[in-house]
Amino acid sequence: MFILVYTPEARADVRTAAIYYETQLIGLGKRFKNEVKRQLLLIKQNRFTRAVRYDEVRLAVIDKFPYSIHYTISETHVVVHAVISDYRNPSEYWVKIII
Repeated sequence: MFILVYTPEARADVRTAAIYYETQLIGLGKRFKNEVKRQLLLIKQNRFTRAVRYDEVRLAVIDKFPYSIHYTISETHVVVHAVISDYRNPSEYWVKIII
């Protein structure tokens, strides 16, 4: 198993989305977080199952929610860079992080 590392942006992404879903329906934010955790566990178990989508970044789609986990792989770590809505343009998001 590899070590999962989360960027501060990825943690903020999950928090923001969970808060949004909780305002829509009580308990939905918790369900979102549980789906993210489930997907992260699958990534940790077999990090190469997802294809590279751009710039060595792989995507894992979160079931039942229009979000994807964007991550890269090093020799010992899986780095989760972002958890963003599939409706957003990832290249615009990455520019925002870099600046």
